Amino acid sequence: MSIIDEHATESAAPPEEPEGDQAPLSVSTYRYPTGWYVVGWSGELEPGTLKLLHYFGRDLICFRGESGTAAVMDAYCLHLGGNIGVGGSVVGDEVRCPWHAWQWRQDGTNSLIPYSKEGCKKGVQIRTYPVLEWYGMILVWFDRDAGEPYWRPPVVPELEGGDYYPMHPHSRMVNRVKVHPQMIVENAADPYHIGPVHHGDRPAETTSFELHEYHLHATVSVNYGGGRPSTWLTPDGPVDGEVVYDTFGLGIGFVRFPPEVLASVQITGHTPVDEEYTDYFFVMACRRDEGDTADEPTGRAARWIGLQQGIIQQDFFTWENMKYLEHPSFAVEEAKNYAALRRWARRFYPADSFGQ
Repeated sequence: MSIIDEHATESAAPPEEPEGDQAPLSVSTYRYPTGWYVVGWSGELEPGTLKLLHYFGRDLICFRGESGTAAVMDAYCLHLGGNIGVGGSVVGDEVRCPWHAWQWRQDGTNSLIPYSKEGCKKGVQIRTYPVLEWYGMILVWFDRDAGEPYWRPPVVPELEGGDYYPMHPHSRMVNRVKVHPQMIVENAADPYHIGPVHHGDRPAETTSFELHEYHLHATVSVNYGGGRPSTWLTPDGPVDGEVVYDTFGLGIGFVRFPPEVLASVQITGHTPVDEEYTDYFFVMACRRDEGDTADEPTGRAARWIGLQQGIIQQDFFTWENMKYLEHPSFAVEEAKNYAALRRWARRFYPADSFGQ
């Protein structure tokens, strides 16, 4: 059975976006694209636990009620503005403000003013955010205008059975990086950085590049072990394999590595913190070694995960020191896919956030 919340809505419609090769490439002035974003690990939020978060340029609280349901809402009590995440507490399935003990339900409505004959304030509601618990991650749907989700994260076949080691807690990692989340996604259109940045022996080659409503799918041919007769990863000599990229919105990315190397799936979350920083969440699962029934990866699988944790950080230096160009000078080989991706990405921003 899938561990995705089956009650996630799919009913809302996506915003319209410009189409065609002549659609403008102007950059959104708004920092926080619409979509699903990782805000934490499910296993670190026990029942009765409340955490203060800062994402999308705002303070949030994430808490799990005693019944086990997680909720995310703005951090500030609508009584006098107390920060519920600093000294607040969970009471049953509600949160209590530390200042005057006002209580708030998971839908953001006020349930109790303990000292008032009013009982509660009807019609007063803290902003809340749709939440999914998805393969050990807590996801939040963010939309500037509080629109409902119009897509949902996919089922991950590798994680639905026992053929792969579990992702948690053995591979998870979070890095706070000075980068816009869209820059992370643009790696899918950029095979030419693999050689200089990740030290590939020869250039990678994009073999397919598809853009759908909220889903980017690309395949890239990569050579492993080039120039060396044998490595721990390629003991029989260099091999070519197809790496598969799938990105959903601008907040969730997949990289699937080929069985010619080691069949594995990497999931990353790209969650904007503020106007400059993004939290880059990382988890990964590899196919089990034959006969291994333990949960913790060992041998080649553990070494492969460690290698990938290091490889993703090789991009950080460039991102943290670059200037994002609205009108880049694309080489002819990269122009089509890069431009298509940037036009596709426009749909995740408010329509009024683009220059004329």
